Amino acid sequence: MTPAKVALCIDPASVRHPEAIGLDGECLEAQPWLEVYTEAASARASLKGREGIDEVWVVSCDEVAPINLAASIKSDGPNRPVCMLVAKDSGSLCSRVRAAGIEEALSPTDFVQRYDRCKRAARSWGSASLPAVAPSTPQKDGDGEAPACPAPAPKPDPRTVLKEPQGPAEKSAFLISVVSGSGGSGKSTVAALCACLAQVHGLETLLLDFDLQFGDAASLLGAREPFTVDDVLENPSRLDALKGDSGRPAVLAPPLRIEDAEIVAEQSGAVIDLLSSRFDVIVANTGAAWADQHAVLLERSSKTIFLIDQRPTSLRACRHALDLCARLGIATGPFVFALNRCSKNAPFTPLDVSCVFGGTAVAELKDGGFDVENLLSVGEPLDLIGEGNPLCVSVESLLLDLVPGIDAHAASLCEPDKGKSLLFRAMRPKGAKKRRRAEPCR
Repeated sequence: MTPAKVALCIDPASVRHPEAIGLDGECLEAQPWLEVYTEAASARASLKGREGIDEVWVVSCDEVAPINLAASIKSDGPNRPVCMLVAKDSGSLCSRVRAAGIEEALSPTDFVQRYDRCKRAARSWGSASLPAVAPSTPQKDGDGEAPACPAPAPKPDPRTVLKEPQGPAEKSAFLISVVSGSGGSGKSTVAALCACLAQVHGLETLLLDFDLQFGDAASLLGAREPFTVDDVLENPSRLDALKGDSGRPAVLAPPLRIEDAEIVAEQSGAVIDLLSSRFDVIVANTGAAWADQHAVLLERSSKTIFLIDQRPTSLRACRHALDLCARLGIATGPFVFALNRCSKNAPFTPLDVSCVFGGTAVAELKDGGFDVENLLSVGEPLDLIGEGNPLCVSVESLLLDLVPGIDAHAASLCEPDKGKSLLFRAMRPKGAKKRRRAEPCR
């Protein structure tokens, strides 16, 4: 019988110079157990529906990003193990690998060891089949050699270096990400209100501003000199000082210096994992430009609020962002679509947006008027909530549907006939008059 084969996707230069990937002196195309592909299209066309290939290794590609090629090959053959070489220890790339269903992200050392084991196994066991990527412990032959190519032992996730395992009782926060396809859709406002409402509903909540370059969500809550993400990375003990106060959630702001944003982005997984052990709910605001930290954030999110506003460009940007998620292998099942700034004369209704996206359910967020900007610009979200602003009512309704921990408590806060939370009235000082709606400047 012919030896089992591995398909190797690699760029032509690395085939000519295998020392670049740690395989000094190897002739890759001469290995009978190795089927080499140097073009993405030919690799997909040959491997789709193909029998006799036990594993696929994606090392590099000149035409498309290796993660995209690996995700496509995995999509073409979900039952066949796919491994990918990750030359740089990147938490975001590892997250994208897992989100695409790829079995393993191999470091250069792991890749070389795996190659050597498979080469020896093919030489000694020409008729043996390669095992699955995550097999049970293989039996050894009389010479101590494993009759197949075993997977490397699981490695510690590099994104969790800041968090030691705490056992089964460790808290894991309910993470809500707020994203959109373009800027100006109201992400910061919705994220700030979600965090405030979750805190008032009795859950220990953090507003995490993951717009790492231009985020200003902390100012919407009136937070003065809040801790920044890089503060916590530098000294995790500062988490003890991250606490909500008087109905306001804890806040973690982006780095003060823009040049530090890239450093934080590379460790975004470690940040999220560390914070998850401290809070009941984390609401993460994001920036307009999608980057690697978006993939890390979405991969860990319990729910994702995808905001669309009343501009036609927002619909197009939303579709583009969803296409991007599909190419990166990011699951969109936890996405909750919400149309912002809904009013009587608004161009779009949730039904319009739902039709555009093939019948997907779309939540309605009411236009809160000028009070939203006026009160949040001076850091007074609780005044806005206390007045029963229409936007706050609809955000609260959305939150009650999303977060399991506040469903039971909600019955004592909401009036079924009016649909407004008694929380709003409870937060307003006794005898206080409702604030008059601000008029636009003339």
